[in-house]
Amino acid sequence: MKKFYITGTSSGIGKALAEAALAEGHFVVGIARRLRIEHPNYRHLSIDLSDLEAYSSIGFDGFRDGTDELILINNAGTLGSVKAVAQLDPRRTAEAYQLNLLAPTLLSKLFLENLGDQNIKKTIINISSGAGSYPIKSWSVYCASKAGLDMFSEVLKLDHPEVRCHAISPGIVDTEMQGEIRRTREEDFPDRQRFVEYKENKELSSAEEVAQKIIHVIKHPEQFSEVRVSLRQVELPKA
Repeated sequence: MKKFYITGTSSGIGKALAEAALAEGHFVVGIARRLRIEHPNYRHLSIDLSDLEAYSSIGFDGFRDGTDELILINNAGTLGSVKAVAQLDPRRTAEAYQLNLLAPTLLSKLFLENLGDQNIKKTIINISSGAGSYPIKSWSVYCASKAGLDMFSEVLKLDHPEVRCHAISPGIVDTEMQGEIRRTREEDFPDRQRFVEYKENKELSSAEEVAQKIIHVIKHPEQFSEVRVSLRQVELPKA
């Protein structure tokens, strides 16, 4: 049995990941503001990750006998302000960097600090984005924070070679973030129509499919040696 710690379990990829892990008989601790999952193997920590003082209440412990792997999935994230740099809102910008980059950094630190001496396999998965690899107009905060998360993951692996670490780009997924992009004003985001067409043309992956691919990556370390993994290159075995 594996024990998962997953952020952002109230919706989207995080919720789908928690449900997929529970369906396989694993234990899940969800970290999110809202409780949306009821299951005997699920424990919820109602925490706002934008509140630095809340981190002191997060405990990485209590795994059961028979647990063979401890897994932290830093999934929670936000698009932040979609505007040109001169028009960014300072408060929203700070909150986006905190949720997208500072939260995974601090949670990884706590995870390793609290569980580092346990003789159990450990994995850290940071949910990144292709936007961390190339610039997108009006997405300076999102692109920069995800680029930072990619590099943080690379350095984490250098610092702790005994821990498996991946920065996973899930592709274009049918989540609330995509809805937020489509609701953006065209004057703020000139490329908005392309994302509208992704939805209209049914080119979005489901959160459930993405969750299954992430579980596949976790279960098959022999197939994934690089820190950065794009789910576009991951094929699920045919049933």
